[in-house]
Amino acid sequence: MRLPLLATALALTLHAPAQAWTRPGHMVTAAIAYDELAARDPKALQKLLSIAAQHPDRGPFEVAVGRATGDERARRLFMELARWPDDVRGGAQDHPTWHHALRPVIDPRSPPPKTPATDSAGAANEAFALNVKVASDPKAPISDRAMAIAWVFHIAGDIHQPLHTAQLFSGRFPTGDRGGGLQHVRDPKTGEPISLHWFWDDSVNRDGEPEQALARARDLTTRYPRASFPELGHSPAVATAFSAWAGESYRLAGPLAYRADLVSADSADKAPDLPGAYVADVTAQAERRLTLAGYRLADIAQALVAAD
Repeated sequence: MRLPLLATALALTLHAPAQAWTRPGHMVTAAIAYDELAARDPKALQKLLSIAAQHPDRGPFEVAVGRATGDERARRLFMELARWPDDVRGGAQDHPTWHHALRPVIDPRSPPPKTPATDSAGAANEAFALNVKVASDPKAPISDRAMAIAWVFHIAGDIHQPLHTAQLFSGRFPTGDRGGGLQHVRDPKTGEPISLHWFWDDSVNRDGEPEQALARARDLTTRYPRASFPELGHSPAVATAFSAWAGESYRLAGPLAYRADLVSADSADKAPDLPGAYVADVTAQAERRLTLAGYRLADIAQALVAAD
């Protein structure tokens, strides 16, 4: 079955929160993975790039590459794989339910009147596994493999963001806050009102220029080297990794994203400033999660072309 048909079969009606990390954030995960592969498995990197070059949605890739040549052109192509699913939001290739896997976090101080369902992760989990299957199949049409690789990269990045795995249920949000999408706070950098979800998405990198994404990637890998992540020592098989990674993010949501010192409003015009300690702790943890996603992206990429 081709991927567009799979997408239709998996589609759910759950309202999707904003994109996980921002497009610049996804570019950073890909830049980390690119450097990792270039250093340890350049053959796998070249295989992936040859597949990516056959992606059927040429427009975003041409824009991303621009006039770059050589290694810079290759890196930009690789970055576009990770951000492409956000570039096509609202279009025919958009699959909103593939970006998140929301499970409930119950506010113990003000529980909701009705116990929510325990899990809504099905679409993203199944989409990840199905895209891994297509992406790693040397006999699949190369254009299908290119799209599948883009989705694998993107979903893997998304699921490392805690508010793409959890939503708060409380007396204030009896039907859930949509991964923080219904809570309004003030951006600590611009002073503008934004959703809590968007604050998390935007917390690591905001600059969409490729050079800035690369610089940010190298800054993060210097401060958070691969050896600092014990999680990488017991990685599950790629096809079944989604649940494990989602579980890591979910376990951060209650004690960090929805912790007691969080303040927010129900409307943008009343958005309050976030406490400084909350901003600092979220930023540090978001940096670690995004960097870990980049290392895992390199491992995924290797596995996807192992049979080629």
